[in-house]
Amino acid sequence: MWGTTRRGRAARRVAAAISVAALAALAACSSDDSNDAKSGSAASQSSGAGGGKGDTAQLEFWGWAPGYDKVVEAFNASHPDVHVTFNKIDPGSKGGYAKMLAAVKAGNAPCLGQVGYETLPSFLVEGALADVTKEAAAAKAKYAPGAWSQMGVAGHTYGIPVDTGPVALFYRTDVFQKYNLTPPKTWDEFAQQADKVKAGDPAVAYSAVGGNDPWWLAGMAWQNGGSWFGTSGDTWKVSMTEPGTQKAMQYWQGLLDKKVVAADPTSTPDWYKRMQDGTFATYVGPVWFSALLEENAKGAAGKWAVAPMPTWDASSKATSNIGGSGTAVLKGCKNTQAAVTFADWMSSDPASLATLVKETGIYPAAAAGADLDALKQPSAYFNNQKIYDVFKESAANIPDKWQWGPTMTQVSSDLTDLAGKAASGGGPLTGALSETQAKTLKAIQDKGLKAAAG
Repeated sequence: MWGTTRRGRAARRVAAAISVAALAALAACSSDDSNDAKSGSAASQSSGAGGGKGDTAQLEFWGWAPGYDKVVEAFNASHPDVHVTFNKIDPGSKGGYAKMLAAVKAGNAPCLGQVGYETLPSFLVEGALADVTKEAAAAKAKYAPGAWSQMGVAGHTYGIPVDTGPVALFYRTDVFQKYNLTPPKTWDEFAQQADKVKAGDPAVAYSAVGGNDPWWLAGMAWQNGGSWFGTSGDTWKVSMTEPGTQKAMQYWQGLLDKKVVAADPTSTPDWYKRMQDGTFATYVGPVWFSALLEENAKGAAGKWAVAPMPTWDASSKATSNIGGSGTAVLKGCKNTQAAVTFADWMSSDPASLATLVKETGIYPAAAAGADLDALKQPSAYFNNQKIYDVFKESAANIPDKWQWGPTMTQVSSDLTDLAGKAASGGGPLTGALSETQAKTLKAIQDKGLKAAAG
């Protein structure tokens, strides 16, 4: 699919090893593609998307989130020079990603695809992305740094972020009132309150630990400013035992050992029952958990509230992120500038964001999203608290150094298994991360890529 040109050989090298030099070569390739577009070439190599009528660029967009079709319809109505066709596909993990990758290999991929942040590097090593660093540069200032960084690798940008998952502390107001507690500002205070609640009622776990949820564990590590992955030259660096992760895992292990927090499997009916009956006093979770809590613990309406995520130091404001996705520009897109124009409009236009908040339930990655009326309204479930005020502050303080790796399906599977066993008493969480790192290094090397710890 890459042909025999110099640019094609550079792109193949990216698929084999992500290096700064190879990324630069891919950037040159995308720049040439943009120049082709300006001279009137096809808008995309996807099926049914060739040259448009007159000067109208024709783009195809694949995704699965509800509401995306309405956003595309609104964009087309207000942009006569670009026409986007949205095709709904299965969610990424349910076959959507495989379909996109197959289309790229066949040379008929859409220009745009919905891609989770954790999956972006995997698409890159498969040679499935177009470098749009230059095209997207003017849009960068519109987005939270932590979200923008998730749509790139090694300083190169491959799309526009859509939403983010800023983290906060969910807590039971009735339990806190019973023990005369106020939301803890630091993790030290959090641990002290856990002891107090345990002493008062052993049946109540001060918090629920997402031990079998790899993304929750990553979120706890993310707050410390490190990263589980990175690149150095032509080598992937895997750092799941880096100091920030060790600190977070040792902290939660200590609480687990004292049995002041619970390691019940997350998101099960029994887990939500404890959210409802008050035997979980807190949960450290992302903004989108608010909708899940309201849906699955209806009987606890008015008993939950949201406070800032505790920090390691009282002077720190660092929070974290769990979840989020963006609109990636796929390899083969001939009009990368038009693709970025649409993706940026979708993620930052106030009307588009209002639709996405209502229909998709996102928390926008764009700073302008925080000013939406929909995010200023009190929540009846949370006793009329304006919970998005807390998440707005959290979103502004997410560290921007976090990077995902090229084998996240494998990481998710191994860490779910190993950390789940560890949290249930089968060994320390740090050991689960160490073993997962070893498996990850092998998985990356099995792809023909260079990988090293550190």
